[in-house]
Amino acid sequence: MVTRISNLGNKIPFPVKFHNMSEEFKTWIDEADKRIFSLAAGNRISNIALAVMKIGFGKILYAANELGADFEKDKPYVLFAPDGTISLNKERTKRGFSYGCNVRADFGGMIATCNSMPNACGYTFSELIDKQDDTTLKTWLKQKQLELGKEYMPQLGKGNHFTAVYRVRDILTGEDTGRRFAMVHSSGGLGSEYLYNLKWLKEEEGYHEVETPHGLISFLEGEAKKRYLKIYQEGDKKNVEYRKTVMNKHFGKKAYKILETITHQGLSKDGCYHKLGIQTHQGLLPIAFNPEEGILVAKPKQNLTREFIDTWEYKEEVEALNLYGELTKLDFCPHGGGYEFKVPIEGFEMFLNPEGIESLKVHTLTPKGKKKELSANYFREIREFLSFRRKLPLMREVYRAGLAEPIFDLTPLMQVYPLVSIVGGTL
Repeated sequence: MVTRISNLGNKIPFPVKFHNMSEEFKTWIDEADKRIFSLAAGNRISNIALAVMKIGFGKILYAANELGADFEKDKPYVLFAPDGTISLNKERTKRGFSYGCNVRADFGGMIATCNSMPNACGYTFSELIDKQDDTTLKTWLKQKQLELGKEYMPQLGKGNHFTAVYRVRDILTGEDTGRRFAMVHSSGGLGSEYLYNLKWLKEEEGYHEVETPHGLISFLEGEAKKRYLKIYQEGDKKNVEYRKTVMNKHFGKKAYKILETITHQGLSKDGCYHKLGIQTHQGLLPIAFNPEEGILVAKPKQNLTREFIDTWEYKEEVEALNLYGELTKLDFCPHGGGYEFKVPIEGFEMFLNPEGIESLKVHTLTPKGKKKELSANYFREIREFLSFRRKLPLMREVYRAGLAEPIFDLTPLMQVYPLVSIVGGTL
């Protein structure tokens, strides 16, 4: 007897309404629904994220069809990781894209992953070489913090970007190993102005633009694709160097050794995939939670397995779309906790216009049980109602799907920057 396992997926436990949607676009919402899969934890913001993603991915499918794409051959899909969530980026939300997922949008070598806004954000994960007692180390870090120049303020303390030092504990015994790890999480903000706005590519051979009922979708091939990927790769390299510079400023060049450098918000396989806040790195993977819960360092397992898919609620869709071969070669893992609503959700509405999502409305319940409507143009405007998702529900999904094996448990020693963590950033 096969027992089905489910985390609700696209069976959203509260009503979702789309307003002002073009009649011809409804077909593509349905097509997107068939091709969006979710391992996201919880039944609040993860399901809102799934609903938002139907707009952006539906637009890609609509436009790809206009250009004669063969979906059976190209296998476009979206898979949300356990930390699947919404984006606080205004433009990304307007376009209809969420966060914490793997997007495949390559159509015969013509990529549409540029629409979901890659920016080469990632982690630089290091071990401190000089063994000091924690009191001395914290005193030293506080002094270094005062020396950090203002040129780093735009990134460290914006959104969920940070630098911190952790105690390394044995995953089985919980004992302090005596090792101290440091993490820099940042994009550096390098190259995004070219990756987000494609006006500079419009005259290049291989640039295509399709007007959908709810916004433009761009496709890149040939010279346009080549130039775009070059800018992305240069930005990725510069962002890695930025994070290394931050480490040098904090600790000195010889005070640490880099264990892993991971990009979790970028392109792979010549732009075929957008890792939109996920990790597919083969080494140690840090999964960062809210500041007080620290980081779990894990090693990815081969995933998704056929055994898991055969008991997954999406099994029929996977079979119908012939995605078994694709989904069993992912080896992917969440990169963090993601945002979550602090209060229960009773409903979600999106208001569309010819550009995409114009505004949204979240129906919530206050702690005292009163109904409250949160209206906004994008999610950053209501960030005071958001928290960081907790470790337990997220890791439950990691273990359920067999995504990774835990190696170390990192508990916070000191958050170097920003001084105070605020959901959505201090700026």
